[in-house]
Amino acid sequence: MPRSARKAAAAAFNEQMRLSNELHRSYIEDPRQLKQYDRFTEWQMEYLLTLFVDLHEQPGYGEAIDYTVSDLAGVGISDRDHDLERAAPIITRMLPQKALETIAAAARLNARVLDINLGIFKRLQVDGELPDEISERAYCVACRESSSLEECVGMVHLATELGATLKSLVKVPLLGAMLRAMHGPAHAAGFGALHGFLDDGYTNFKAIPDIDLFLNEIDARMTAFFETIFNAPLEELG
Repeated sequence: MPRSARKAAAAAFNEQMRLSNELHRSYIEDPRQLKQYDRFTEWQMEYLLTLFVDLHEQPGYGEAIDYTVSDLAGVGISDRDHDLERAAPIITRMLPQKALETIAAAARLNARVLDINLGIFKRLQVDGELPDEISERAYCVACRESSSLEECVGMVHLATELGATLKSLVKVPLLGAMLRAMHGPAHAAGFGALHGFLDDGYTNFKAIPDIDLFLNEIDARMTAFFETIFNAPLEELG
């Protein structure tokens, strides 16, 4: 690949991680807002997990679903994103071209999902406060005000395409051993959240009996979920 393409991918990754951390700062510097946002993302994760109850019970899929859905729901991702921005000079210098383009696409997806989640969160608030109980109807209204069906389905497709690209990583010899060996140095250098994210992702994906089935189910169920969110009559929702 031309050097200009590599520089463009590196610039895209840096910009999207900067944007993600700028979005995080909109709530993370206010302890009250941070607590409320954490409650919102936990609620959103529980809501999304209802889509995968049957698959969750099958051996090898449960932890991978938790890992994937928690990322989409935005649970505890701020430390990881902070680590990624700090590690950007190393990442953009050391990664092969294809891997760099993949992580740049993942960073773009991450920033957009975070932006939409924050939009939903803010629209659920009343006078700056999250309701004690979040209703399905209120959540759907907030989603409709924060995004569109086309955008959300597009993000689902991008997420599963990235998953298909990452599928090849679980076959890389000694990658698991390398990640385990990096545990101590990564934590000592202050990159513990990033290492945990990578190690958990590798471990959970490697345990999946059929990765293609997993990705297809994520794509189909999340697409159907967003079709309901944006198209269902509001009076029929709880």
